[in-house]
Amino acid sequence: MRAIKLFWTELTAARRTRESVRGKLMRVVSLTTVIALLVAGAALLWHDLTVYRQSWTSDLTTEANILSISMAPALAFDDQAAAERDLVALEARPQVLLAALYLPNGELYADYVRSGAAPPPPQLPSAVAGMRISGERVELTRRIMRNGEWLGTICLRARYDITGRVLTYLGILAVVIAFSLLAALILSTAMQRIITAPLDAMSDVARQIVHQRDYSLRVQKTTDDEIGLVIEAFNSMLNEVHSRTQALEQSNAALLTEGSRLKQTQDALREADRRKDEFLATLAHELRNPLAPIRNAAKLLDIPGADDRERQWSRDVIARQVDRMALLLDDLLDVSRITRGRMQLRKEPVELAVLVASAVETARPLIDSKQHIVDIVLPPEPIELEVDSLRLSQALSNLLTNAAKYTDAAGHIRLAVSLQDSDVTFSVSDTGIGLHQDALPKLFEMFSQIDSPVDRAEGGLGIGLALVKGLVDLHGGTVEAASDGSGRGSTFTIRLPRSVVVSNKSRPLAMAVTPPPQSDPRCKVLVADDNTDAAQSLAMILKMAGYDVRVALSGGEALTIANREQPDAMFLDIGMFDMSGYEVAASVRRESWGQRALLVAVTGWGQPDDQQKSKAAGFDHHLTKPVDLAYVEQLLAAFSRQLEPSDSAQTHGNPQSGRG
Repeated sequence: MRAIKLFWTELTAARRTRESVRGKLMRVVSLTTVIALLVAGAALLWHDLTVYRQSWTSDLTTEANILSISMAPALAFDDQAAAERDLVALEARPQVLLAALYLPNGELYADYVRSGAAPPPPQLPSAVAGMRISGERVELTRRIMRNGEWLGTICLRARYDITGRVLTYLGILAVVIAFSLLAALILSTAMQRIITAPLDAMSDVARQIVHQRDYSLRVQKTTDDEIGLVIEAFNSMLNEVHSRTQALEQSNAALLTEGSRLKQTQDALREADRRKDEFLATLAHELRNPLAPIRNAAKLLDIPGADDRERQWSRDVIARQVDRMALLLDDLLDVSRITRGRMQLRKEPVELAVLVASAVETARPLIDSKQHIVDIVLPPEPIELEVDSLRLSQALSNLLTNAAKYTDAAGHIRLAVSLQDSDVTFSVSDTGIGLHQDALPKLFEMFSQIDSPVDRAEGGLGIGLALVKGLVDLHGGTVEAASDGSGRGSTFTIRLPRSVVVSNKSRPLAMAVTPPPQSDPRCKVLVADDNTDAAQSLAMILKMAGYDVRVALSGGEALTIANREQPDAMFLDIGMFDMSGYEVAASVRRESWGQRALLVAVTGWGQPDDQQKSKAAGFDHHLTKPVDLAYVEQLLAAFSRQLEPSDSAQTHGNPQSGRG
């Protein structure tokens, strides 16, 4: 019983669906026809009534003109009987209800009243001559003139059957609408078989697809008009749905196989996140480590009982730890530049032996502290390479430092360089803790670190080998690692293309920079930094070196002191809170004395675009914090020697003068 009820409900719904299309079509056709006929009928009725009213006025005016002509003699000769006869002739016009003739003094002279109509007033009302229309009644008043003489006034009243005319018109319109609707019904019934039959077929197919999920069903095309185009589109859509259903089934199968790959990707991301957390923890550890000895050494310097040897030891500790922190920051900046593609190599010819010696010298403190034995094997003939000697030496020193770090005391390290037909090979081998095979693929990734016992670990950020790979890649080379397993040492190999080898060329030796004698002139210097300790410490060092130093703790103060003192050299921090170093430098360069001053930017930003900004602002040099004090003294010494003694004396004697 329930199944029969459900079937009947669906059948009724389907029938309503089919009837709704036909019903809508019938309603559209019928409503369109009725609206069109009503609009046309209303327009025609309005036009007919307008023309009919115009005919009233024209007809009544003509009657008044005829009566005026015929009544003039009767009024002129006072022939009232003739006037009465002329008015009675209006009985032939059924529309005329009343005709009255008045003398100039307003007295009624003669009249005609149709049966049932109201008689005229005995005295002419004081009304203006003309036409008056009220509903179906029309009244006309006109003076009778003859040779310029006013003989009397004729008044006419008529009634026109507007209601009857409208009803007749509406009756005709109703008959036309009835016949039009009948024709529309016959036409729509015929069109239903053409229009709705294909739509019914489409709805039947759609219903079967919904219930059976069979997308292979199609609708038969019976016409080539727009309905046929819709059926083609419907069938094309079914084809597309069918093909996409098959594609989705294939995709589902592919997704099952892709699940494991996604899981591997998720594991890799989780591993990268873990390495990132380890890197941040290690970075915090590595940056905190130097702070402890620096703090202790600074405390020792404050102890009154400390002797000169202990004070010198404290200063050496602070210098070493500051250098260590600077190296860590430099490595981070180098990796950042390589990752963003901002690293630029400065290639120049360099002796292979000099390059290797520089790398070994950098790693020597750690090698000597652990008493390692280092063997260096170079080709017998001198070789000159066209590379960035600083960056390639940095890569080699990182490999040597890693070898020393992960090798027990008194271990053996070997650096061998060989010249092959296709490349130049640098090989760094050690007898250290070795590498697991599963660690090799990820060894050169960022933040990757070798799992090692705590007592072996010398610290590190896990970026050293990534930095090596980046520097070698920039040279067009490759780097790889190999190990026979845990405890059996490891070998790192750098291969550069043979094209980096150039023939030996004699080049002038670099001249050593010697410190200026004490008799050399010392210029006036302004140090500006909103970090008080940084500004005061650099100023004290320069004062102890014999320079006349002024200190400013803001950009505005720096500009005020500079305009007053006109210093020969200015060390300006870029990121001062009130006025940037760029703004101070630009203002100084606009002054006549400032055009000859030495401007040095001191900042923590050392990217190429930062250096370009400094140059554009007018700086001569760009130094990154922490600055190399030895380089600062060399820079000022060389600049001081350029000043003539007379200019220097004049500058210090007269604050308003600049240097020549």
